[in-house]
Amino acid sequence: MFIKYDEYDLVELFQSEPVSITGNIDDGELIYTYRDEQNFKLILTLDVYKQTSSLSITFNDSIVFTGDFNNVTSIKKDDKAFVMYVGEEERIKVKLHKQIGVELL
Repeated sequence: MFIKYDEYDLVELFQSEPVSITGNIDDGELIYTYRDEQNFKLILTLDVYKQTSSLSITFNDSIVFTGDFNNVTSIKKDDKAFVMYVGEEERIKVKLHKQIGVELL
């Protein structure tokens, strides 16, 4: 099993390519980062094959939100946001427009 997602959608949302944790992008261990104009920073790490993810949001280097997720089955783009599915349920929605925000579902 693996996390299903459209890598072009994530590149569009994060406005940059992911960085490989291991140095080999095919290993499926990736870090996506995004910083907005208000100095919020979003870091999303994925282990595509272990189906795990962690999410961190900081403001001026102070932690606003952190979360670790297991059994992540997919990530889907929703306008200027993405929704993470744990099992088959929508678990979290992360908004990247105007200001970074998190909605627990």
